Amino acid sequence: MRFSLLLFVLYKVLQRASRKNEAFKKYLGSVHAVKILIKTADGKRGRLFIFDRGGVQSAGGADHACDAAIVWADARTGFQVMSSRSDAKQFEAAAQGKMKLDGMAYFAQWFNDGVKLVL
Repeated sequence: MRFSLLLFVLYKVLQRASRKNEAFKKYLGSVHAVKILIKTADGKRGRLFIFDRGGVQSAGGADHACDAAIVWADARTGFQVMSSRSDAKQFEAAAQGKMKLDGMAYFAQWFNDGVKLVL
């Protein structure tokens, strides 16, 4: 529940920033269409983030086509690491096999860099 709520709040923050944050608006202008999925490995929780021509949209659920997916071992780990906003914790989770990337790593990094502009 907390993981799903965190993803929804992140969507709302990104959506607002796409309208109000000049640096983020410029950053979004660098891509035409990117879909990033953040989900749990069991596929029970997730959210798709869609960036297209400066806009941000989202869809709930873990079963969407995407350019890159950030897959957490479980919702608890995803919530703890994402809410910490710590790069070190992300690297630690990846090293322990609790987080993995599917698809184009470039897009996952692009997403991470964009989130850092906003938070």
